[in-house]
Amino acid sequence: MSGPAPDLIVSGQVLLRAQGGVLRTAAALAVRDGRVVVTGEREELLAMAGPRTRVVEEPDLAVVPGLHDFHLHLVGMARLRRELPLDGVRGDELLAAVGRAAGSRPGGDWLRGRGWDEAALAGDAPRRLAAAVAGTPALLYSHDAHSAWASPGALASAGIGPGTADPAGGRIERDAGGRPTGILRERATDLVEAVAGRLRGEVLDSALDEVVGQLLAWGVTAAADAGDTAAENGTGTFAALGDRASLLLAAASRVDGRLRLAVGFPAAAIEPAAGLGLATGHMLPGHRTLRAGWAKAYADGALGSRTGATFDPYTCQPGGTGILRLGPEELDELVRAGRRHAIGLAVHAIGDRAAGAVLDAMERAVHRSPDVPADRVEHLQLLRPADRARLAALDLTASVQPVHAAADRDVVEACWADRTALAYPWRSLAAAGARLAFGSDAPIETANPWHGLFAAVHRRVPGDGRSDWRPSESVGVETGLAAYTTGPALALGRADEGHLEAGARADLAILNVSLDTLLAADERLGVVRARATFVDGREVHRS
Repeated sequence: MSGPAPDLIVSGQVLLRAQGGVLRTAAALAVRDGRVVVTGEREELLAMAGPRTRVVEEPDLAVVPGLHDFHLHLVGMARLRRELPLDGVRGDELLAAVGRAAGSRPGGDWLRGRGWDEAALAGDAPRRLAAAVAGTPALLYSHDAHSAWASPGALASAGIGPGTADPAGGRIERDAGGRPTGILRERATDLVEAVAGRLRGEVLDSALDEVVGQLLAWGVTAAADAGDTAAENGTGTFAALGDRASLLLAAASRVDGRLRLAVGFPAAAIEPAAGLGLATGHMLPGHRTLRAGWAKAYADGALGSRTGATFDPYTCQPGGTGILRLGPEELDELVRAGRRHAIGLAVHAIGDRAAGAVLDAMERAVHRSPDVPADRVEHLQLLRPADRARLAALDLTASVQPVHAAADRDVVEACWADRTALAYPWRSLAAAGARLAFGSDAPIETANPWHGLFAAVHRRVPGDGRSDWRPSESVGVETGLAAYTTGPALALGRADEGHLEAGARADLAILNVSLDTLLAADERLGVVRARATFVDGREVHRS
């Protein structure tokens, strides 16, 4: 290597690149000005060190490209740290937890929470919840965030009563007398969300700091924030982009330089985003590691709420085929808008009917400009065999979250009992040539990427105790690592990210396990952490 001495030399068990089922390794790498300049043997690189070169030697530990969570909700993760968690809470325990939380709030303050499942709010639970919160306005989201329970005060604030019609793409659940029970599905949640109090300000910013710190502690150096459901409720300079995007951009200084982040926004905000000069994949002016992300649209609902749009009825809900939130004309217009403004789409599609509708729309669309990152289809939890090859043919990114399969296996067995072989078809998608990019969908599920990698290989979570679930659609650890590194980078059109070969951005993590342990992909993945994490060659975390 000619030129000045490196700023940083790292030696260890270095994974340079995972791609195409192949891993490339080296003993050391050297970094200058934020980029990897050379890789090779330890002795050769140490000889290049100058008096100011930092040398980090970890001969027994894996050094990997920083992982990329391609689908999470940063503001949602931060808010959940200050809201009422309800995962796994049922019956009297749920009532007591909600009652305590409501009683501790100042008068008029909203109670926000997340995590209940369908069984938790069965029967007369909504009525009992209403009694538990008394006069406190409350909005409690389900585990999958596609349903919510709103208290009587919350319904009144939103003007929802017996005569309120279901919104397009949503449903207000009602009792035998036609009165709203408080349970809202899909777009019906927006009616209350528009008036609900929400965490903002310094309390949110401090929680956001915590979330970014946790991601770095897992070795995550990049993420794509999935954006909002609607463009309302924004604040400040970027108010037109909706609540979460406007808050993230307002707090950009807390993230910039620490995490490589693509900030998503609602598809309804494509026009104002273009007016602000945003284009998918482009760096935001004045920032080093923040870029404009994709415009998020929802083609359907979710499995847990039984609102994912399917061709055949749910076996746990006779006659139910979910909710298709967007029709063909709406999908076509969204794609046209994205094409006009160099903004890529990220379209949520859980059920096979929704996925088919999205693929049809992409097939009808004019070709996108080659300098715009590929459109994405999110989740793809149920997919017809005939549609698998269409992802690759249309150059779409399959943005999937392995941990969903591990969390949803029991619901799949109950609700898609006659089509479990079509659920979470990662291996088939990879075999068909689709570009896989893995994420977490946090805070719906854990953002721990090592749990995600374990789920990709075993389709269960570490410590589950059961056998691997439907392993015919699992992927190997090499493919899993690629989907957390080079896959997202290729989806962004960034050849200099997602690997540690010469010329790459020096985003890397030194793990607490050896490379052999990592590649074994066994239960030990559950305890993998980053000893140190670097972005652009600068240390941003050390345990």
